[in-house]
Order: sequence, then structure tokens, then C-alpha cells
Amino acid sequence: MAELKNNWLKFLNEEDIRMIDTASRQVLSEVGIRLEDEELTAQLLDKGCTNHKARVQFPSDVIDAALADLPNEVIFGSRSGKKLHIREGSVATHTGGSIPYVYDLDNGKKRDASLADLENMLRLMNHLENLSMCGGVILPQDVPSGISELVAMATVFRFGQKPASGTAISTAAQARYVVELYKAMADAVPDLDDFPILNPGVSPESPLYYPEEIIGVMKPFISAGIPTLALVAPILGLTAPMTVAGGLAQMNASLLAYAVISHTINPAAPVIYGSRLSVANMRTAHSVMGVPEVGITGACSVQMARHYGLPSDVYGYSSTACAYDPQLGAETAVNGLLPLLAGANVISGFGSFGSGYMSSFEDLVFDNEFFAMNLHAGRGMTVDADHLAVDVIAAAMDGKEYFLQQHTLKHLRTGELYQPKIGLYSLVKQWEDEGSKDLGERAREEVRRILAANEDTPLPEEVEREFQRILQAAEKELT
Repeated sequence: MAELKNNWLKFLNEEDIRMIDTASRQVLSEVGIRLEDEELTAQLLDKGCTNHKARVQFPSDVIDAALADLPNEVIFGSRSGKKLHIREGSVATHTGGSIPYVYDLDNGKKRDASLADLENMLRLMNHLENLSMCGGVILPQDVPSGISELVAMATVFRFGQKPASGTAISTAAQARYVVELYKAMADAVPDLDDFPILNPGVSPESPLYYPEEIIGVMKPFISAGIPTLALVAPILGLTAPMTVAGGLAQMNASLLAYAVISHTINPAAPVIYGSRLSVANMRTAHSVMGVPEVGITGACSVQMARHYGLPSDVYGYSSTACAYDPQLGAETAVNGLLPLLAGANVISGFGSFGSGYMSSFEDLVFDNEFFAMNLHAGRGMTVDADHLAVDVIAAAMDGKEYFLQQHTLKHLRTGELYQPKIGLYSLVKQWEDEGSKDLGERAREEVRRILAANEDTPLPEEVEREFQRILQAAEKELT
């Protein structure tokens, strides 16, 4: 978690925000959403919604009532005891999620992600100082698909020492069992009722469709008071209008509907505005995650979330590139920087590239460094008497070298200037003397150093026994 200056980058002016809000409300009040849950529909009708053409319409007063009552910040707990406060003026990070492929750390070849990979990635995540939340960045392919998300979540609980986010749950049955696992964690996290340790992603379909299965995912989490990350992910030109403004209006409408639905299920459960608007290569109909619209729509979504008083969580550290090359660095840096400068509360995507299909240990380390660089830029500079250093300049003019003055040592130690951790910070001669290693090689060395020094903290025996019982029951039912 890091603090930012409150001088936000603004792609949208106040009139733009008003127009997007008005368009979204028009869609919700006149068109509505498809909602496959009779009980929930009846509750919404009691609130003042209508049901026309098999769609539920939301009047503005119902939306405003929910927004006014939902929490505008969240404090997460963790197994380590550290708290993570998601609020205005600070920025946190988490991983991408459910990625099927990894690059092997030893031979560099693409292969299916495994459960052992996830365990080791979580060990690595615990030590990355710029990664705020652990998550199921990869989806183990050596686990039966019916319980793969559940097993990934159990693994995050077992190995992660930070709050859990970046993991999406797509089936109602797995969601029920995840909640059981979560409740079992109360014996490992004594203040679990006050400080949740999980922020699962829930993805309604686009356009504006809440199928029975997705409502079945939402209900157990929200009923238990677990904050949910509303991952609304329309694709421009395929499941949303081709224009960025139209895509934002549709996505925003679905997020407002999600907020009302969540508030109806449990008004105390926080909702995080999880913009996932994406762009397609229209020649292939594949979503691509490296184009600048990713960063732009993320930054715009931050403004919309702030307008409604909801915490924001947006795309950032992502790329279309499938190799450790300049494209990966350029796209990741730009798309991470724009939402950060807009004041995002949470930026996602650590460990994700290849448009969300690839992950690697090295990329987690890359993104840890990219974020540090972006954060340094986002913090800007301090202007006060000490930093203006008039006396220091005067002393230098009287013959006292800058590097001998206490002021220089003081600000060197306080991080006035950015210094990379794995990136090159020297000239060609030293680079050659150290073996002419590229960034990928240095990242692999850092991964191995961290994993060699890591010490696991197992769950208490009674919690592990309960986990085994829950997972065995789930495997029997779902596979």
C-alpha cells in the first residue's frame, strides 16, 4: 500500500462524467438488465424497480439509495496480521488471475500451469514489497476443472500471507465451498469478522446479463459479508459498442446494477468497482491487453468510481506481448502508469501478460519493479524549505562539495531519487563485468534468491483438517 499525491490525471471532465452517468442510468431505467433469479427480482421490484420485456429496470433513486449506503473504503486483514486499507489517496496492487500457461523457470518454455507452480508463486508473492494482495494468478491445469478454482483458492489461503485478491470464481458450487474455506480461516485469522482477507472477483456477462450461475456466485460471498470485486468485462466491438465512451457507459451501467444487487443481498458488504473493459483485435475477435485503451479506460473508470464513492480496481500491469521483450515493458509501464496517475485504489495484473493467457515467475518480479517506478512518478516531488536547499547551494558555492554535505546523505537514504532493484543501475563496463545479463536473467536470479530464503507458515492443524474435509466433499460432489 502506498500513498499518492492528490493531483489526479483526468481524462474526463465533469461534463463527460455527467454524460456517461446519464447514459448509464438511461440504459438501466429504460432498457434494464437480464436477471435470472426470481427471488432477487421480487426484492428489486419491492425497492421500486420494474420488470419489462423480461428485463429488470432500475430507476435513479434506487441506484442512489444503494450507492449512498455502500462502504466507500475497505480494510483487509491477513494471516500475517498486517492491514491493507483501500481508500482514497492510496494505491494497492494484486495479480491477474486464472491464467492457464506459464513459462518454466528452468527451461523458459511455455507449458500448462500446475498446482506446484501456484504454490511457489505464492511463496514469491509474499516477498514482493510492491504487491499488496496475493492471488490465484494461474489456474492449475493438473486439477479437475470442476474444483480447479476452489483448489486455487485453498492454495492461496494456505500459502499467502497477504489479503487474497485476483482470483475469480465462476461457478456457484465452487463459491459455496470457498465460503466454507473462508469461514474455516477464522481459527488462523482471529479478527476475520472485522477485517476480511478475501476479495473474490465475480464477472457478470456482457451485455447486461446476470445469469443464474453468476447470481449463485454472488449470493454466498455477499451474504457472508465478504467484499466482492465486480469484474464487468465487455469487449469493445464484440460485447459492447465499438466506441470507448459507449463501452464505458455500458460497463458503468452493469456496475451500477451490480451495486444495487449486492446492496439488496447484504447492504453491509463492500463492492469494489472492477472495471475490466477491454479491446479486441477485430480481425481475429480476440481480446488484446496491451493497447493504450487499456490504460485510458482504466483511468476513466477510476474517475467514475470516485464519482460514485466506490473503491476502484482496474487493469494495469498487462500486455499483449508473449515474450520478455521491449513490447512487454512498454505496454506494461504505460497501462500501469495511467490508472495510477488517475488515483486508482487498486491496480491489477501482476504476473499477467500475453493478453491474460501467460504468466511467469519473472513477470511477477518485473511488475514489482514496474510498479515501483510508476509509483515514484506518481508521488511527484516535495517543495519546501528543506527540499529547495538554498543553504546547501550556498555552502557549495563556498566550497563545500554537495556529496560531502549531510543534506545529500539524508535525501539519498530517504529515497529522493529512484533506484531500480533488478534493473540496470550502472554503465556498460559494469554490465559487461557482471556477465551482460538482461532483465530476464536478473529477474530469474531474484526469483531463485527469494524462493531459497522462503520459509512457509503452515495453517494451524485444525484449520488444515477442516480444509481437507471441505475439499474432499467438493471433489466428491463436483468431479
